[in-house]
Amino acid sequence: MKRQLLFLTALLSLCSVFAQNNNDRLKPWSVGINGGFNFSKTYNNDTFAQNFSGRNKTGVHFGGLITYDINDNISVNSGLGFINKGYRIYNDTLKTDLKISRNIPGIVVPLGLTFRQQFNASRFIMEKMGVAMNYSFGHNNDTLYNGNAKKFRIVENSIQNLYPMFYLGIGLGGNTAKGNRYEFGLNYQQPFGREMELSVSGGEFLNKSFLLNYRGGNLQATFTYHFNFGNLEKSDDYFY
Repeated sequence: MKRQLLFLTALLSLCSVFAQNNNDRLKPWSVGINGGFNFSKTYNNDTFAQNFSGRNKTGVHFGGLITYDINDNISVNSGLGFINKGYRIYNDTLKTDLKISRNIPGIVVPLGLTFRQQFNASRFIMEKMGVAMNYSFGHNNDTLYNGNAKKFRIVENSIQNLYPMFYLGIGLGGNTAKGNRYEFGLNYQQPFGREMELSVSGGEFLNKSFLLNYRGGNLQATFTYHFNFGNLEKSDDYFY
């Protein structure tokens, strides 16, 4: 019995040492990857002409990020990401080729804060806020038609392809046994200005037109995984 108690005591002591070493190994810095889907459209407050409508365009986004934990509840985040967003305009009077769908790829550089509140030992809820710079490719003042029918068109007037945005987000996350972190979140990005002005023309000989605004705002559903720097370093145990 005494030997069993001594063995159990030694085992518990050893586990506590390993746990302490694991905590000591972790760093405030981490690198991560993220990706998901986004939804974007023309400006919500715009007025459409009769029989025209705008709908969400679904795109993808992915990128890398770097995070510094100020403490257990607050982090500073930055990174570099790719996003594919855009808009869809429908002419509901047509039976075929009733839409124009536009993809607008771009690069986004965010800088912001994440706030976490633990609701058990390894799970948390979070809020995000910050600013970002967006650069969109393919601004050529294009004229787009609804396929070969050419029953309506959109003439794009580029205003700016590089512009600032602010973003807000909420989500759920957790910590792994090794100290890495994962997050599921919803983020909304809103530019301060406009990216393009759109002149939409329809009717006989395309003689009726109205204006829309594309700002570049979007709603994102994102999964993020953070790798703690301490787990990326070579352990000193290899030398003993």
